Amino acid sequence: MSEPAFRLTGVAKTYPGGISALSPTTLDIARGSFVGLVGPSGCGKSTLLRLLAGLLTPSEGEITRGSGTTDTGFVFQDATLMPWANVAANVALPLSFKRRGAEGVAETLKRVGLDGFAGAYPRELSGGMQMRVSIARAIVTNPPVLLMDEPFAALDEFTRFRLNDDLHILWQQNKWTVVFVTHSIREAVFLSQRVIVMSPRPGRVLADIAVRLPDQREPGLRSSHILADQCAEISEILRRSMDGAMAA
Repeated sequence: MSEPAFRLTGVAKTYPGGISALSPTTLDIARGSFVGLVGPSGCGKSTLLRLLAGLLTPSEGEITRGSGTTDTGFVFQDATLMPWANVAANVALPLSFKRRGAEGVAETLKRVGLDGFAGAYPRELSGGMQMRVSIARAIVTNPPVLLMDEPFAALDEFTRFRLNDDLHILWQQNKWTVVFVTHSIREAVFLSQRVIVMSPRPGRVLADIAVRLPDQREPGLRSSHILADQCAEISEILRRSMDGAMAA
């Protein structure tokens, strides 16, 4: 078996003030896999993602990164673009941190469907286009790992579906290791090879479910019985967990 991209061993996080966000969690994330994280608000999904990114330090336990996975792209829920800079300058920001020139910016914009928008400013773009810029910025250094924290939550359904389709194609082409946080069970199942279901806070892994969809995620799969059945399975796991939390 190949070395995983991430190995979590008893990883937990308690914030200052004593708020326990994540219970001890042991988990492997395979290289090149697309993993969805779902669960109720406040269950530690974003905390887990930030721990993987190195933006937070575990209170206990250990995170081991596989060799060659130190470079990570991170996409936040908000596009977080610099309003005073054009699209090309926003995308080139990670390159400047690495003291590299703007090589690759034009090609990256083409990959995310923004060819011809290099000179545009964020205020001139729709929400969906701004998110494409954010994705381009995350992948311009060609990182092996892409961490995404509810990136499409604020978008209309049509735009969200389109970006889901484009993201899945990009993942198939590049074989990144993707960890994708979402509140949408349907989105997680459609995109992922594997869905990790988390409990109410303090978060723990309730279920680790292999997605039973074909590798090619055609748009028509959104209305398929197999996707609906898996969504129902995950919804039931979450319902039972929430009922138990309320009864406790």
